[in-house]
Amino acid sequence: MPKRTYQPTKRTRKQQFGFLARMKTTNGQDILERRKKKGRWRLLPKGADLHFKRHTKQHTKAGTKRARATH
Repeated sequence: MPKRTYQPTKRTRKQQFGFLARMKTTNGQDILERRKKKGRWRLLPKGADLHFKRHTKQHTKAGTKRARATH
């Protein structure tokens, strides 16, 4: 069976549908303006306002010392 087409990630959702992505283009600004005029409580889609972690603290020297100390 082939792979499904929708493989969600928080980063790409935020880059495509986030607030800064909407404000970057005139069409995106029009979308926000229409949603404000309509009285939408949410200007962005559900997952576009989520924060994603960049895994910067995953490989640190302090983390390896703790792992060795527990063994």
